Amino acid sequence: MTDTPCPDGEGCNSVFDRKLSQERLLVGIGGNTGSGKTTVANELKRYGAKIIDADKLGWSMHRRNTPVYDKLVKAFGKDILSQSGQIDRKLLGDKAFASKAGVKKLNDIVHPPLIERTRQELVRHRKGLVVLDAALLFTVHLDKEMDVTILVTAPERLKVRRLADEDLEPQEARRRLKLQDLDSKVWRRADFVLENKGSLAELRRKSRALWNFFYSTRFQNLRDSS
Repeated sequence: MTDTPCPDGEGCNSVFDRKLSQERLLVGIGGNTGSGKTTVANELKRYGAKIIDADKLGWSMHRRNTPVYDKLVKAFGKDILSQSGQIDRKLLGDKAFASKAGVKKLNDIVHPPLIERTRQELVRHRKGLVVLDAALLFTVHLDKEMDVTILVTAPERLKVRRLADEDLEPQEARRRLKLQDLDSKVWRRADFVLENKGSLAELRRKSRALWNFFYSTRFQNLRDSS
């Protein structure tokens, strides 16, 4: 299914009952850097969803004197460290995203413990609408552990522009995007494909429509019939 079921944000209101049909609904949100997936997650958080941010979990595991820290320094060298001795995100990115081999090296170190930590967080959150915000959602097949999956997409020019707002040069942004999985490789595995090619207000409306839909009897009927 592409885009939101109620793109104007209103069509689900007649069946919106603010009560989930199950004790916990796991929603996974994936997408490339700059797609806007975290914006969608934050919108759902505004309405009451519990958020598990895989990116933040990952960086909490990179702190000094942790196994991941030691492996990253050994793999990429001490020049990825800041003056305080912590891993500098930009310096690590410059090294890791210099080649496909570098990305694989990074993923081989970071993904296994991150997946384990993510699963621990999923077990901890037993009630309500729980959202996993994870760029690696489809890459490491965590989508198979979700009740619902959302792929957030955007044109490359918009991704590059958004990454530029984070002080990444356009050429570097394009190079990094080319090293990530193409949306076309995973979109068939997503329950919803949310296109983020308009304004922030439009993206918020789509996020609200999804929230309404997840709490609707219409959503439950679709799940029962699947």
